[in-house]
Amino acid sequence: MSRSLFTSRHGGFSRNEYESFNLAKHVGDDAEVVESNRKLLAKELGIDRSNLFFINQVHGARVVEIDESSSYLQELDADALFTRRSGVALAVLTADCIPLLLSSPSAIAAVHIGRKGLIAGVLEATLEKFQSYGIASNQISASLGASICGNCYQVSLEIYRQVVGQIEQCATDESRRCLDLEAGVISILKDREITWSSKGECSKHSLGYFSFRRDNKTGRQAGVIIR
Repeated sequence: MSRSLFTSRHGGFSRNEYESFNLAKHVGDDAEVVESNRKLLAKELGIDRSNLFFINQVHGARVVEIDESSSYLQELDADALFTRRSGVALAVLTADCIPLLLSSPSAIAAVHIGRKGLIAGVLEATLEKFQSYGIASNQISASLGASICGNCYQVSLEIYRQVVGQIEQCATDESRRCLDLEAGVISILKDREITWSSKGECSKHSLGYFSFRRDNKTGRQAGVIIR
């Protein structure tokens, strides 16, 4: 049976704007300190660091499968991780985007969903990965971590219309031009008959989370699932 968790910004070793549980190496934090945070996360999960996998997130729709040949030292360009291996943990990093964790009896996935990834189809691509192993959507459950809410994520009118034109459930109104990405994700999950739960927290509102929109230079928390 899988386990999942969503980290906050607290409880690690990073300092200054990255204080303190920053898990990202691409934001300017000291790489050795970030690795210490990742080792701490692995310890909390009760696994060896070599069984905790991250990716270089690129706001696309590529899904990487972690199998017996995979190494945690290789962080490939992608926005979703999938595995059928037991004892392996998959992590995605966020600071306003949605960390989505998917679980079934025989496989798990961790998905990073921002505006670009959502309309590129990263969620659908991940669900196709499950289906390629004969796992039906109604066998999957989903958990959504903290992300920027539909009252805070303001974009240009052009971007607003682009996203809403593809996923209408992301709409608020054109005068505000705020996108509700979580509503868009949930609409896809409902269409696929996937049970879901959400923390219902806004990363920008809560100082307990890293938020790029709020602070610009900041760290990243993680959504993590272990099989």
